[in-house]
Amino acid sequence: MKENRFKSDDKDLRDVYNKIPKSYDRANALISFFQDVKWRTRLVDGIFHISQPEKILDVASGKGELTYIIKQIKETYVVMTDYSENMLNMSIVDSTRVLASFNNLPFRDNSFDSVMSTFALHAADNIEDVIREMVRVSNGTVGVIAMGKSDNKFYSFITGFYLKYFQPYIAKLTGEKSKDYRFIYYIYKRLTPNSSIREIIKKYMDVVTFEEKAFGSVYIFIGTKKDTEVIK
Repeated sequence: MKENRFKSDDKDLRDVYNKIPKSYDRANALISFFQDVKWRTRLVDGIFHISQPEKILDVASGKGELTYIIKQIKETYVVMTDYSENMLNMSIVDSTRVLASFNNLPFRDNSFDSVMSTFALHAADNIEDVIREMVRVSNGTVGVIAMGKSDNKFYSFITGFYLKYFQPYIAKLTGEKSKDYRFIYYIYKRLTPNSSIREIIKKYMDVVTFEEKAFGSVYIFIGTKKDTEVIK
């Protein structure tokens, strides 16, 4: 019965992220089975392989883990945006920071050469709205890593079991409060299957790559923007 008390709208999620900024990188590591740095690097390499963006937006940037990797690969202009002030204040990299929700990015159409986001899209109340918004402010590529849900029921069961029972326990072993990580399981429960996410992406982008990792619990995609008329 307790599970039904959890609400995951913007305000609830903002409260959660503001409370655990010091642990956020560990949460990403646990979601990705400790592959988060490797996958972020792969995403950035993929973006730079098909384009050479000079102006990049890091959506729901957190403390800037993705921005840090981008700047290690190529020193370029990156704007970090997140709706948690605490996350931005604890940034691990020197970059422009903007407090904003990914549902309503405060930038004009086609403002950035590339728009990226890692380990955040799954937290959206409406994933399609966020994808549309990311595409709107990009004039080229969009790249995302997010928690997903496999269409394979057995795989989705394994992931749910891990997130509900093992992840909080592992967090506790590392000195964190297990209750701070339980929200990830509730986010996972409400996710639509990865096939649905791919169909949404195809409405707004030409898909360059769409990969599923860790029993489909994480997906990585890169797309190029379609004609402007498609997204308005």
